[in-house]
Amino acid sequence: MSRLSWDVLAWALACLPMAASDPPKGVPTYSKASVVQLASLAPGPVAPNSLMAIFGKELAWVTAARPSGDETVRTLPLLLSGTGVMVSVNGLAAPIEMVSPEQVNFLIPANLLPGKAEVRLVMNGRAGPVVELDVVKAAPAVFTLEEGVALARHEDTFEWVDRVRPAQPGEWIRLYVSGLGQTVPSLAYRELPRKEAEIQLRDHLSLIVGGVELTGEWIAYAGVMPGFPGLYEIRFQMPETIEGDPRIIVRIIDRTSQEGVRLVTLAEPPPVVVPVEPEPEDPESPEDPEDPDQP
Repeated sequence: MSRLSWDVLAWALACLPMAASDPPKGVPTYSKASVVQLASLAPGPVAPNSLMAIFGKELAWVTAARPSGDETVRTLPLLLSGTGVMVSVNGLAAPIEMVSPEQVNFLIPANLLPGKAEVRLVMNGRAGPVVELDVVKAAPAVFTLEEGVALARHEDTFEWVDRVRPAQPGEWIRLYVSGLGQTVPSLAYRELPRKEAEIQLRDHLSLIVGGVELTGEWIAYAGVMPGFPGLYEIRFQMPETIEGDPRIIVRIIDRTSQEGVRLVTLAEPPPVVVPVEPEPEDPESPEDPEDPDQP
């Protein structure tokens, strides 16, 4: 399995996109299908303040990630030191979270309006192709702990929801998602959120857990997670009746999160211990002639 400072890239926009069929060595290579939401790893419409990933070849010459842990930082970086990698979104540099030769994680600007957006990666002056994305108000996606298992924590203990500590009926859970759009108050350009801020579309949000639709007071909070760019929390109360590992879907207006994600509610069964019976003694075994205890 996640969670990402912007300026005008006039020099990058001056670079022409290279032919995708036979790019020269050292030119970033990727396609529209490989620019995806990090949570779902799927292409499609994106929302402001979404965590994104570009997969491809020769995207960087080094591997680096944004430094974290300093709670005084309020501004996100446009460029990670020593990488030479920048991503432009409609001519603005997007915050960079991580770069590597085959993957770059970045953040869609939080103040981007719905419409079309052109995305391009530039590495040390070498520009990759322009990819056009559809920007919408919200495009929810659920982060996963492992394939098909929702990334969530218990509200009371803050432990992960997994087979050892599954979710229980009626308890409060924190679900981690992406793509819930703009917040109140709005996030500024390059702002690293340090306080909670609920999403603008809060009244249009619902959570479907095992076929039960949760709205209103079932959802205590839906907004950004302080200190983690592009990461949102939904704090909700589990339905009182659940069966198996329920499918979980986030819905905002007419858009829903990816299919196939479930919340763990079933504990891993304890291992079956099979007792080992001692082998019976052979009554016909010959006596040891060298045994001094024998008469």
